[in-house]
Amino acid sequence: MKALTRLLQSVVATGVIFACVSVWTAAAAEPARTVVENLDSQLVATMKQGKQLGFEGRYKKLAPVIDQSFDLNRIAKLALGSKWEKLDPQQQTQYLHMFREDTLATYASRFDSYSGQSFKIKAVKDAPGGRRQVNTVITSNDGDDIPINYVLDNESGDWKIVNVVAKGVSDLALKRGQYTGSIQEKGPAGFIKQFEAQLKKYPSIPKVPANDAG
Repeated sequence: MKALTRLLQSVVATGVIFACVSVWTAAAAEPARTVVENLDSQLVATMKQGKQLGFEGRYKKLAPVIDQSFDLNRIAKLALGSKWEKLDPQQQTQYLHMFREDTLATYASRFDSYSGQSFKIKAVKDAPGGRRQVNTVITSNDGDDIPINYVLDNESGDWKIVNVVAKGVSDLALKRGQYTGSIQEKGPAGFIKQFEAQLKKYPSIPKVPANDAG
């Protein structure tokens, strides 16, 4: 009888240990997951009001959550890599400002209407360099799934998105190829002018101060 009691105690203790490990694992994943959940929630809310808000309204509505969710300054620097040092201080400041405007304008343009889309987080897992990856899908009303994976880092002290991989394509890698190629071909001043021209393809971009651009 005593042997049976000890066996039951051992089983219970093991169960408690595994339960604790599971709880701690979930807790560790929660901050990165929460960032993506908040972003997805605001994207859906904006899409539902998309036509009513118009481009400017969507831009203003999304600015706070994008500033909070993305480490925009870091992404901008990563996109240039070693070419960042080719820009003088004034060009660097101008580039960071334009990069934020371009990111906001892109989201305001792409998430402009709602037709039953939904976001679902499929998994949260470790990524190289101590980062976290949150795998999501956007499901349209006809059932098609578009995989979008977010890579987050907490270098600034908070978990923030540093890359987005849509359908297996890295947005950071695309930008790095475009931006560094432009600097290589046109020089820093030419790159800045090209970026300015790119922003002109959007409707008038409203002035929205960054609240947490990192």
